[in-house]
Amino acid sequence: MREELYDQQVLAMYDVRGIQNYIFKSNAAKEIIGASLLVEAIITDGLSAYIKNNAKNQEQYLTDWKNDDPKVFLENPEIEMQVMFVGGGNAYVLFRRGEECRNVNRFLAKYVLERTYSLNLAVAVVKKTNAYDHDYAEINEEMRRIKAFMPSTQPTGALPFMEADSITGYPLTRFEEKTKTYYCTEAYLKRKRFPQNEKEKIFDNMVTEKGDNSTLAVCHIDGNSMGIRIKNEMQNVTAYEEAIPKMRSLSQEISAVFGHTFINMTKYMDELTPKVKENIKTRLYRKIVVAGDDITFVCNAKLAIPAVRYFLEHLGGEGKADVIYSACGGIAYFNSHFPFSDAYQVAEACCDTAKSRAKKEENRGKSGFVGNFFDYQICTNISAADLEEYRDRHYSSDQGTIIARPYFVPGAEDEEEFKNKNSKYSVEKLIYWSKYFTRYMPRNKAKHLRNVIPMGTNELGKEISFLKSRGYTELTDHLGMKEAATLNDDEYRIWYDALEIMDLYVEESSHEDNN
Repeated sequence: MREELYDQQVLAMYDVRGIQNYIFKSNAAKEIIGASLLVEAIITDGLSAYIKNNAKNQEQYLTDWKNDDPKVFLENPEIEMQVMFVGGGNAYVLFRRGEECRNVNRFLAKYVLERTYSLNLAVAVVKKTNAYDHDYAEINEEMRRIKAFMPSTQPTGALPFMEADSITGYPLTRFEEKTKTYYCTEAYLKRKRFPQNEKEKIFDNMVTEKGDNSTLAVCHIDGNSMGIRIKNEMQNVTAYEEAIPKMRSLSQEISAVFGHTFINMTKYMDELTPKVKENIKTRLYRKIVVAGDDITFVCNAKLAIPAVRYFLEHLGGEGKADVIYSACGGIAYFNSHFPFSDAYQVAEACCDTAKSRAKKEENRGKSGFVGNFFDYQICTNISAADLEEYRDRHYSSDQGTIIARPYFVPGAEDEEEFKNKNSKYSVEKLIYWSKYFTRYMPRNKAKHLRNVIPMGTNELGKEISFLKSRGYTELTDHLGMKEAATLNDDEYRIWYDALEIMDLYVEESSHEDNN
């Protein structure tokens, strides 16, 4: 922080870097859940801790940004600090004096280090003017500059004569009497934060059956065009007096819309649970991150697509009458031996491919509206984290790609014209064929068809002819094929998508009734 700002009013922006990787670094449920709780509100918790330990007059420091007077800092010169708002994982804070901001920054850096051991705090500070739009643009540009040049520092690893943690490489420093196990400081802090009323085997209890059918899914959902929406809402707002309450309202609205949809989605998963696992008393899902438009949860594999589909379908109708929300999702299926951190990266990559398709000009709606899409991937190799390269190597034939995903999920408020534009990607096609292969075709024939598709259209044509001779005419009838060996549609790519997850499919009666 520049010394000339010490006697100036300043605006500070705080961002904790690498949160998702920090959460999913471990494979232990206790550490993943503990980490998610550690970082849930670490900036505002840190500010509250600073006030408690260092402020002479605590009433002059305001952190309850959802309820306090948004104009009090502007109107009362005795207020030393006020959290302007928290949004997009960042906290924006106003300080009466830059020197006090420096003191807070030093405290927060130590606070984050002591509670997480390895996370880094990025801080940008600019002089406050009377023009909010100028300051907001300047501080975000300053944060981009700081992140570009900020080294990704990590604690010192174990020396050659030290016992090291197998995942992090950090030295083992703590001994847990209950488990008779040594842990590194990071793992210890995560485990210490794990809720006492929660079972440590929570992920094991989510699987349908231990052993062969022990697949879980990590699901990541991210809102579409949130930054653009905020920019459009705020483009004509210049004064702090108007900007602070409006930004607070926007941030709280986004959190409420996504949070409420998430709660409804969990209720829907509860309804489906008996179809997945009978006589189950525990939930088959666990929230990891629900922060604004950023959602991450782990669930039984069979619940993943129904849950993400439900979320995307119902998200649009949650907003105000003149605002339609949309999002994209990514699902990574993995077994217990697969690293959680890699599975999350795959889910994030799937979300990115869904956004890429959603943002293509030919798939957008009116005024550039971006719709709901989701993608998924079964993790059989850690190289799947590089999704594009992995798919080029494993999902190609003489006709190019053999998969059709990502899929489009119509939102509650989507117009018919927009739905028709993206109908070729509709999730209903995936559900249709998933239902067909699991209900009407023997498993051995379905698996053989799945194995034949990557061999190319010639082999696939022969297989379809064989299946037709055995009475499975749906494949050719649906394509409108005069000759079984003439593939004139991309439908078989959807077949492959459905066949790949046929063991993970669960029928949704409510959708069946609607169709």
